[in-house]
Amino acid sequence: MSVELQILRDYIRDVIGFDGEVDADTDLLERKVLDSFNVVEMALFIQSKFNVELEAEDLVRSNLARLSSMLDLIARKRGAPAATAATHGSAH
Repeated sequence: MSVELQILRDYIRDVIGFDGEVDADTDLLERKVLDSFNVVEMALFIQSKFNVELEAEDLVRSNLARLSSMLDLIARKRGAPAATAATHGSAH
């Protein structure tokens, strides 16, 4: 497991308050782990913790519904290859 993935999982557990299992491909909105307010909080956390700047066009469901998508977004914003591209085909 990547350090980034563990940081995101810890945030969901410690700040959001979800104590269930969440894998990288769990749809966090569909499972009601995150709501619209939590998505905004998560985006702000990602900017702060990972030192990336998110634009309005980044704040879409496809980037923020799954931890794997968030990791891909962080990697793209850092200018690195997508973190999950090897296991998911492409960075979207």
